[in-house]
Amino acid sequence: MADDWLFPPEPHRYDGLLFIGDPHLAASPPGYRLDDYTRAILGKLAVSLEIAREDNLLPIILGDLFHLPRNNPNYLLVDLIELFGASLPFVLVGNHDKHEARLTRDVSLAVLEAAKVIRLIDRAGPVCSLRVADSRVFLGASPDWTPLPPRVNRGEHEVVIWLTHHDLGFPGYEGARVALQEIPGVDMVVNGHLHTPKPPRQCGNTTWFNPGGIARLTLSPYSRALTPSVFIWRPPGRELVSIPLPHRPFAEIFPELTGEDEQDSEAEPESLFIKGLENLLIRKTAEGVGVKAFLEANLNPDDQVDTYIWSLYEEVMHEEE
Repeated sequence: MADDWLFPPEPHRYDGLLFIGDPHLAASPPGYRLDDYTRAILGKLAVSLEIAREDNLLPIILGDLFHLPRNNPNYLLVDLIELFGASLPFVLVGNHDKHEARLTRDVSLAVLEAAKVIRLIDRAGPVCSLRVADSRVFLGASPDWTPLPPRVNRGEHEVVIWLTHHDLGFPGYEGARVALQEIPGVDMVVNGHLHTPKPPRQCGNTTWFNPGGIARLTLSPYSRALTPSVFIWRPPGRELVSIPLPHRPFAEIFPELTGEDEQDSEAEPESLFIKGLENLLIRKTAEGVGVKAFLEANLNPDDQVDTYIWSLYEEVMHEEE
């Protein structure tokens, strides 16, 4: 088992783990954000790492550190290098962190890994053996589009925690790619990717958690009701404790909601069409020709949202030129 670890056993004994959901850091505000989005997310990351240092917690970013996988400005990378240097967080690879659905050497995560300021989790399997309080903890992971294990041999570990960045079948995400079920040998699964916080689900001896992201990306009642938070786990329990992060009121960072924007706050905040479209756009390759034909055939130029989607396409393709 020791030969399978992505990282050697961690010599430091922590008092707990700190989970940081999907920061989506970007130089330009995504969606309808009106504030200095970059500084807002960097500030949340800084506070998160300060909490980790003060409480002796291991910081873990659950994927999508970046909103765009590459071409992020150098100042942003320098800020992160300075911010992460003393903390050395674990960072799970998310779908927004990859280019053409692959983790290549020209993505921004590769720069941070080369600078040795993060511990990048880029493959499925055992990550590290940890001492957390009085418990021996097996930390494993399945990054974006990697398989979850059918079972895990826990060895002599008291707790097994598995990190994921997947479409999981929590309420509101019916039809998701991965159903929630017991994974023999795994006590807790902690998921990124889905921005909506969900109550934990117990499946046999496996508890599934979806803490949600720290970034408010969408103009919706869901975002208005969201309190950006990080989550702490301390043994021996199976619960995550939320710690709110400093954040500005919704009305100060988004334009006023109109009747068309009002939706059921319990509904899935992003349609599968929008998710698929965004995945196409962030790939930024010659496939843009096919994307253009698709958009021209499906978007209504008189619709405000469709107009915004077209502007996103033009912006992304212009950056590639």
